[in-house]
Amino acid sequence: MVDESLSIVVTGIGVLACNGLGREAFWDALENGRSGIGLVDRFDTTDSPCKIAGQLWDFDPHEFLMEDDVKRWHRNVHQAVAATQYALDDASFDDASYDPNRVAVAIGTSIGSRDEEYDRDRANFEENGWDSVGKLVSSTNSAHASTANVTSKFGFCGPAITIGSGCATGLDSITWGVTQIRNDLADVAVVGATETPITEPVFSSGAAMGILSLSNDEPTKAMRPFSKNGDGLVVSESSVVLVLERAASARRRGVPIFAEIAGAHAASEGGRNPLILERNGKAVSRAVAGALNSACMNPVELDSIQSHGVGLSVYDKAEVQAYKLALGDHAYRVPISAVKSMTGQPYSVGGLIGVAAGCMALTTGVVPPTINLDEPEEGCDLDFVPNHARLNAPENALVSALSFGGTHSALVLRKVA
Repeated sequence: MVDESLSIVVTGIGVLACNGLGREAFWDALENGRSGIGLVDRFDTTDSPCKIAGQLWDFDPHEFLMEDDVKRWHRNVHQAVAATQYALDDASFDDASYDPNRVAVAIGTSIGSRDEEYDRDRANFEENGWDSVGKLVSSTNSAHASTANVTSKFGFCGPAITIGSGCATGLDSITWGVTQIRNDLADVAVVGATETPITEPVFSSGAAMGILSLSNDEPTKAMRPFSKNGDGLVVSESSVVLVLERAASARRRGVPIFAEIAGAHAASEGGRNPLILERNGKAVSRAVAGALNSACMNPVELDSIQSHGVGLSVYDKAEVQAYKLALGDHAYRVPISAVKSMTGQPYSVGGLIGVAAGCMALTTGVVPPTINLDEPEEGCDLDFVPNHARLNAPENALVSALSFGGTHSALVLRKVA
């Protein structure tokens, strides 16, 4: 029996993904194997070898912010505020539910706010000089802008932080939030990440590294984790925000509980080059094993995995190796979903996409598929739930996040009766 005075649970999920805005639309897309990847219309891709991305096609920031704020702040802030509103609504989180001084906030990011507004400010400076740039530019370009706007708009007055740990950011934000509640520094934690990487510099850099998919003719089939036919990743924009609180508080409020945050752990490569991944998966396996240990679970008790599954051969193979090292033979029996096959790669938000998917899998009993997987890559011989969702009724889920910076995190979700 879980001690509900100690158990930290998810009561609100706010999702902005290219295949769905809001938790229900997002989950419907995952259950049905529906990708949101399409041809970029954010900028001219004529000279770009990659012309596809996972844009938030139907997102309108004016539904969540006043016109002046839409103009002042960058798109990653717009997304963070919107995802927070979705999460708070999902958690039935009204003014009577909380003391604002006891609400902690962590909205992370990896790439930050380098979008069209930044380019506009830079061009203005280069053309008109030192006196042409407004006094708020340093603030609007700050990575902390999303956290600051969430605390301001919603009146949260507790601890607040911005975390940036690459693709591990989202999971690390959750861990920070859990720590605030466990240490009695907060009663509620609003945690998440936001990313807007669909820009010319990001595409140019990705093309130079050779990591972007060039399957421009079939965008929805371009993201192919663990597949022999994969040719790279697809960049996507996204924001996910969660509401965390003690299970006892959720019971008192009478709100649904999606999952318990049962355990988490992080590990780093520690190598000479932070951009080179250990192909043997040892660092990732340490994160996985540590998360299971933190959750007081034996490997054979694991029911499902929401993988990093990014569609890059070296990362996919290292991740598979990590599961084999951490789980032993049980790795072959656990269903593993790679939902980035439908959402693309949203960098800091990727782990949170997995958490949202994992929470819904525990709630509905359905494990989402890895689409576009007809023939697995050599060595990727685990159960990746290919192409069709599966009724599996998992009791727990591991979520993994592997970072380009060599820092990796894993987190365990547990179903709450």
